[in-house]
Amino acid sequence: MYSKRFNDKNSVNYKRKTVEKTLNISFYIIDISDMEMEKVKVQVSLKDEKFPFFEDKLLNLTDIGSRKRGRLIYISGRFIKSGENGSFIEFESINSIALKLSNAKMIQTEKGTLVIKYEPNSVLYVIEIPSGFRGDVSVKVLSGECQQTSVLMSPAGSLGYVKHLWCNNNAEIEYKISGRTRTAGFGYLLNLFGENLSGKIIVKDGKVDIIFDEELDKLLS
Repeated sequence: MYSKRFNDKNSVNYKRKTVEKTLNISFYIIDISDMEMEKVKVQVSLKDEKFPFFEDKLLNLTDIGSRKRGRLIYISGRFIKSGENGSFIEFESINSIALKLSNAKMIQTEKGTLVIKYEPNSVLYVIEIPSGFRGDVSVKVLSGECQQTSVLMSPAGSLGYVKHLWCNNNAEIEYKISGRTRTAGFGYLLNLFGENLSGKIIVKDGKVDIIFDEELDKLLS
């Protein structure tokens, strides 16, 4: 087992744009301090020609699994921008599993509707955790304020899920992933979330760290 940690100055895509320093003790640090933070645009629509929203299935940070059915997320008009292809919201990419939106906070209404509202000095983090093929994702929020949504990889969800965590500011999360990883397109899970597909995700002061081996991480931090 080992620990993998990410800085927050830019998105990291292991498949395409990676700057990696590898130490002999299998502790990996992605150094992206000299890069600009990448923007991720998500299309926004209107419900009843009045309420702006987007679908969480449009988020695809890891390129693992398909996204067939998700949930509507309503959003304050303050975040909406216009372009040639219509309206959109723009997130900042932190790394290959996480985005952030500044001056934002997610709340859940009494009816269960999820809304991203404008909140000065607050940061909303979005973390993506896919399951293995025909598997699931178990998440426990140890600290902080987080909402969860699930995107089905098939209409009925039998092929697996993509879990999204929406955390207001700092948080600590425990995760466990099940399902096959030998199926084509799912092997990358081991690179992102560890050989045992379990560990912790720590959101703190603009950083999102994935901890596979807590004892080793303490020795090396």
